[in-house]
Amino acid sequence: MKKTLTTLLLILALAACESVWAQDESLPDEFGEMTETSENTTGIGGIVDAVTTFGNKPHLNANTLNDNNFNNIRALLNFRFQHKEKLRADVEVLFDDASAEKVRLQGAFITIFDVPNEKINFMIGKIPNLFGNFGKREFSDVNPLIGQPLMRQYRTSLDWNNLWNNQEQLILKNRRKAHKGNLPVNVLAGATPTVYDARWDFGVELFGNISFVEYQIAVTEGSISNPDANQNKGKQFLGRLGFAPAAGLKFGFSGASNPYLSSADPQRLLEEGKGKGEYRQRAYGVDLEASYRYLIVFSEFVKSTWDASVDEGELSNWSWYVDAKYKLHPKLYVAARYDMMNFSKIKNPATAANESWDYDVKRYEAGLGFRITADATLKLVEQWTVFDKKSTIKSIRFTAAQLSVPF
Repeated sequence: MKKTLTTLLLILALAACESVWAQDESLPDEFGEMTETSENTTGIGGIVDAVTTFGNKPHLNANTLNDNNFNNIRALLNFRFQHKEKLRADVEVLFDDASAEKVRLQGAFITIFDVPNEKINFMIGKIPNLFGNFGKREFSDVNPLIGQPLMRQYRTSLDWNNLWNNQEQLILKNRRKAHKGNLPVNVLAGATPTVYDARWDFGVELFGNISFVEYQIAVTEGSISNPDANQNKGKQFLGRLGFAPAAGLKFGFSGASNPYLSSADPQRLLEEGKGKGEYRQRAYGVDLEASYRYLIVFSEFVKSTWDASVDEGELSNWSWYVDAKYKLHPKLYVAARYDMMNFSKIKNPATAANESWDYDVKRYEAGLGFRITADATLKLVEQWTVFDKKSTIKSIRFTAAQLSVPF
C-alpha cells in the first residue's frame, strides 16, 4: 500500500510539473533541446514512466533481468551527437527501479548516412533489434498500451543455458504450473523469449530505401532471443525487407538465423557430437501497419524453431498479435491488443503421447490514453493472460495506470 501511494503521489507530481512546463511554448523535440553550431548538433532527452498496478501481480511481463514495463519507475535517457547530416552517435541508458541491473546501457551506436546516398546507410555498435515492426514503438511514448506482445517478451520454458531431452523439457514446462504461470528468474534463469527487445545487441547494420522499398541487413553477436548468446562465438544473420506501396499501408518480411545457447553441459554436447554454436534458432516473420484517418493498426506473425536434443518432435512456436489505436479526440484515444502464442508438440516418454513443450497462451490488453499536454500521456489499461485449459493455471488479470513524460 505504501509503495502504491508513493507511486500515485509521484504520478500527480509529474503531472503537475508537466502542466507547468506546458506553459512554455518552446517545448523540446523528441530528443530534447538541441544545441546547434555550424557543424554539429547535440541533444539530451528521454522518457520517464511512473506506473501503478491493481489486482494480480504483473510478473508475466518481466524480462530476464526482472525489468518490466509495469515496474513503478522507469526512465530512458538519450544522448545524441550529430555531425552535419552524415554522422550521428546515440547513447541510451535505461533505469528500472526493480531490475537486477537498475541502470544499464540500453544502446550505443553510430549511424553513417548517405554512403553515397539514401540508398546505403550503416549503423554499428549496440544496436536496436530490426526484426519486425514493434521495435520501433517499444517505448512508452509510442506504445499506445503499456505491455509488450508475447512474442517480444514472454519467457518460454526453453532454457538457453542447457540442452534437455523430452522428459526434462516437460519437467521445465510443469514448473510454470507450480508457479502459477510464471517462470521466475530464480527458477529458470535462461527461460528464452522468442524475439527479445528489452536488451539490444552488438553488431553492424546496413539499411536504406529504394523507391517504396526499405531494407535492413545485420550481423550481430547474439541472437534475437538471447543477446548473451555471443558467448558461443557464433554470429547472427538477420534482415527485414519492407514495402510501402500506398499511403497508409506498410508491410514487411523478416528472417534470422543464429546460435542461441549461452552455455551447455559439456557431457551432453559430447553425447550429441556438436558444439554449442551449432544449436541454432531460425525465425521468420511478417509485419503489417495500416492507417486510415483516426485509426492505426499493427500486426506481426513470427514462427521460430530452436535446435534441441529432443526426439520425435521439435521445439518451435508460432505467435501472432494485432493491436489498434483509435483517436476519439485530439487528447483522447482507445487502444487494444489481441495476442497469442502456440507451441509445437514433442513425445512424452512417460505416456507415449504427444504434448506441447510449453503451455499455449493468450493475452488481451485494452485501455485508453489521455494526452495531458502535447507530449505527456496518462494511460489506463487492463491486461489479462489466459493459459491452455489443460494447464489448470488460473488466468492472470490486473489493471495499471501509467504516466509517460518525454523530455
